[in-house]
Amino acid sequence: MKLLRLRIGDPAGGEHFRSLPAGFEIRFRRLEVDVFPDLSQFNPFCLVGLNGSGKSNVLEALTAIFFHLECCAARFKPDSFQPFFHPEECNPDAYELEYLIGPPKIFEYTLTSLIKIRVKKEIGKKPKIYRQNYPFLKKEIELKDPEEEVYTNEAQQSEWKYYLPDIIAGYSSGENETLSLIFRKSRLINFDKYREDFFTGKLYNEPENSLIYIDSGMSQAVLLICLLYANDEILKPIREELGILDISSFRMHFNLHPLKGSDDRDALMLEHVKNQIDSLKFCATAWYEERPDEKEKKIPGLTLDFFVNPETKEAFRERFPDFMELFRFLQVLYELNSHFVSEEIKRDVYRSRGFYTDGKIPVGSPKQNVFYFLDFLIWKRIEGEKQPKELFLREFSDGEHQFLHTMGICLLLKKRRSLLLLDEPDTHFNPDWRVKFIKFLNDSIKAGGGNNLLKDIVLTSHSPFIISDCRPGSVICFGRNRVTRQVEVHHADEMGLNTYGSSITYILKNFFQTSLISNKSFSELKAVIDQGDLKELKLAVDYFGESSEKQFLFRKLNEKLEETDDYSIK
Repeated sequence: MKLLRLRIGDPAGGEHFRSLPAGFEIRFRRLEVDVFPDLSQFNPFCLVGLNGSGKSNVLEALTAIFFHLECCAARFKPDSFQPFFHPEECNPDAYELEYLIGPPKIFEYTLTSLIKIRVKKEIGKKPKIYRQNYPFLKKEIELKDPEEEVYTNEAQQSEWKYYLPDIIAGYSSGENETLSLIFRKSRLINFDKYREDFFTGKLYNEPENSLIYIDSGMSQAVLLICLLYANDEILKPIREELGILDISSFRMHFNLHPLKGSDDRDALMLEHVKNQIDSLKFCATAWYEERPDEKEKKIPGLTLDFFVNPETKEAFRERFPDFMELFRFLQVLYELNSHFVSEEIKRDVYRSRGFYTDGKIPVGSPKQNVFYFLDFLIWKRIEGEKQPKELFLREFSDGEHQFLHTMGICLLLKKRRSLLLLDEPDTHFNPDWRVKFIKFLNDSIKAGGGNNLLKDIVLTSHSPFIISDCRPGSVICFGRNRVTRQVEVHHADEMGLNTYGSSITYILKNFFQTSLISNKSFSELKAVIDQGDLKELKLAVDYFGESSEKQFLFRKLNEKLEETDDYSIK
């Protein structure tokens, strides 16, 4: 898919969304009748600006809008969710969103196969979806309201689902609760859908909701699948930069909890996915089951050990030919860890429209969880060591984990119509990785054979290195109007700024209006230049490091030397 335009509210009236005022509009791309942008090129959108300027709010708005549309299209809504969901209410409550998307389950996309989608929601009204076929000149066709559709079988989906992204993946390097909240709601809904299907005897399928949040648990699933399925060319960035050679071994543990609400005590939660569990057993090197113990109140368990070799990888490819099938299954397993969350807590989450107190949803203990990884060992090349070493994944640094998150997401979603929303994905990177980050993404997608028409990436960043690798038409600068103090956005090319290949000095000056050295040292340097005598100026030459600001120190020193006819610096 490819984003075109987002407008929040109406400038004539309506609510703002976070720091984005009513009438806020951001144009990602412009489609002209005769000239179309080259959508096949890798051009992620980079939102830049000072803290509090509204960058992350755009990611939150997109997540909230797509979640609302998903819920409108969904045939199943949990009982605890229904009182708090109304198709005519959303936060933001009025918006207009345009994007391009291809028909589902077709991988050889071209521009002519794309469909233009326009979603419009007015205050107090249900959203409406309109579509146009290429070249987008004929009158729009309105899709039927999901509540008015007639379904011929239980598996049939709303027509809306065909024109929504397959996957919306979110990632935040920090504690962005307003972004993660929507994904938390999605997880709880997916669990309740699983339980509903279990009790009604419906076959297991991947989650109906398309939202996936890549947290620490899901990042393990991302890395596992990349190392099991990807070829050497695809893994090249991970191997060259992190020294990761392969996966050595891992363990999966399952607690065989009964499904809450079942009168049958033998109705174990994982019986609904017995075929998938059997496939994992087939791939495992060894496995064993623990029997229940009524006296000790011991929960029955299942442990699978995998010592990875080429045969292990071949077994996974045989039982899970589509790696996304395995990924979505692992997603389901993690979502089952919500089985002990009370209906009261679910209602609190569902009714929340914004900020959410972290820790409200309880985190399961190893005994409470249905599924978790254990002993995840990676073969890693260590600088200065002749032989690679086995390291636990938890031994990796924050930066290495962050690198794996973002690279892995791009590799996994190469054949899905997807939208990736990355909130400051480079926070823990060293300068070298920040310089290479966009190239890593581009190389990973190319090596994976993914079609760029299938996906779009929107990221926020304060890094001048990342901005320097983005085209000026894809760099969107956030700031506040000097008079109204409202958030405004401008593309770098509209501002006459050429970001691509620009120096850090140029970017810091034009996008962040900051000096090129830190504030404390700059204030001391400025004080010496403005007030220092000849001796202080001479001492400052060695005291302060090299910078463009230092030229003013030399200029002032030369002026003092000319006044005294003393041309010796020392």
